[in-house]
Amino acid sequence: MIEDYYHNTFRTDIAAFFRGSRLPYFGHAWSSNCRDQINKVTADNRPAFLVCLYSTVLVDQAMHAHFRQHYREFSDLTKYPKFCHGLGQFHHNPRAILSVPVDQGIVATQDVKDLLPAGMALLVDEVVDFFKKHMPQIDPSDFFSALVFDPDVQVLGILSLINPEIKNDVVCIAYDALYEAAERK
Repeated sequence: MIEDYYHNTFRTDIAAFFRGSRLPYFGHAWSSNCRDQINKVTADNRPAFLVCLYSTVLVDQAMHAHFRQHYREFSDLTKYPKFCHGLGQFHHNPRAILSVPVDQGIVATQDVKDLLPAGMALLVDEVVDFFKKHMPQIDPSDFFSALVFDPDVQVLGILSLINPEIKNDVVCIAYDALYEAAERK
């Protein structure tokens, strides 16, 4: 389902999400008021939209952080949205794309959780395909090694020993699904 959504509907929803904005920048008031932007996407599409938005922002930020010498080319090709705040456009951690709407009850936690394994597998497949077709100078395994062990992405298993409930958190489930999808590929 998420693959169909990504290929057939996500672009339409992203256009609606950014309606009224000249640039694909968002997140300035995300933690306090993401509802206004998310409500531009139909309720049925919101969980899939958030998983796909998280994926695109995550990949964009990983390219910027770990493959900066290739970032300009990547950004020109993808035009991915930027999740940021402030005049200097400082980036937020993409985890909040998932956690804030869930915590605020804008989307059902289980709806997002159910999509994460397939969503992270889709992310991995799309990145591998993109690099193969458009940026063969980047080895996908190098990209995913950098991504899954990035300190802003990685959710350490030791945290679940301190607080076992954390394993049910949408951010932990997203990380575990990403890690598993990258390992399979």
